[in-house]
Amino acid sequence: MLVAAIGVGAWWFVFRDDGDASSGTAGRSTSQGVSGADADAADGDAENTDASADAPTSCSVALSASLESVGLSGTSLVADIALTSDDCGDLPFEESGVRVTIKDDSGNVVADAVYDFSDAPIEFDGGEATARLAFGIGQYWRPYDQIDASSAQVGVQTGATANGAPAAGAGSALGGANVPDADIERNAQFALSWQREHDRAAAGGFYTTYTTQLSSKKYGMQVEGKTWDYGDIYAQFLEKRARHPKALLVWSGDYPTYQKNGTTDYYVILSGEGFGSAADANAWCSANGYTTDDCLAIDLQ
Repeated sequence: MLVAAIGVGAWWFVFRDDGDASSGTAGRSTSQGVSGADADAADGDAENTDASADAPTSCSVALSASLESVGLSGTSLVADIALTSDDCGDLPFEESGVRVTIKDDSGNVVADAVYDFSDAPIEFDGGEATARLAFGIGQYWRPYDQIDASSAQVGVQTGATANGAPAAGAGSALGGANVPDADIERNAQFALSWQREHDRAAAGGFYTTYTTQLSSKKYGMQVEGKTWDYGDIYAQFLEKRARHPKALLVWSGDYPTYQKNGTTDYYVILSGEGFGSAADANAWCSANGYTTDDCLAIDLQ
């Protein structure tokens, strides 16, 4: 879906010198100044000059947007966004405080950040442009390869307030600042629920074979120097998945292996790699630089 665009016009004027600058010409009084005709011309030039001074040098309208593609650079989501505005024409868009929100076809927010285009204007050509934007950890809540660009919705809102300084960009992609903390936490909580349901089928394959557990966290847990909230938990999942593309997120209460020892209220990150034995799984942990405190063999039975 596209965001409705509200525009302002742009105009140009061409100035021409008539070349009649000689003194003493018939019909002109050299002692009283210019003739009536020349005075009219001078007035017209003054009006044109004023109009030129008022002509816009950039556009500041709401833009219609659609998602062309998404990718991953390090741990940053990189989105190519197509922008359209008949009112921008060939003018640059250089607003600050521009909030760009990407939602899935169910309306769930999957990326959200605030950008400053004052130093990196979007250049329009015939009312069309493309922006490459980076969403860092804490600014997106869906693995990049699980975002359907063809059905995603993109909203562009001007006049937004950034929550802190912009994050670093990713290559040619512009980095943005965070949205309000409450929005981040809400988006992460929804994302955790979505992810565990999405990954349930793949996790079912590890009832009879081994995989490796990379983390287990619950809301409010005090460990590793902080109190974990939903944003922290989902951020860790995205970091692990950027390193291990098969990584899964499950809810411990759904599986017998955790039910047996009473640890039923944890979000668990699994590597998603399959092994025929616990020894092979533990060997994978060592090969990937994990200690026994961070990685262990597990089946879900």
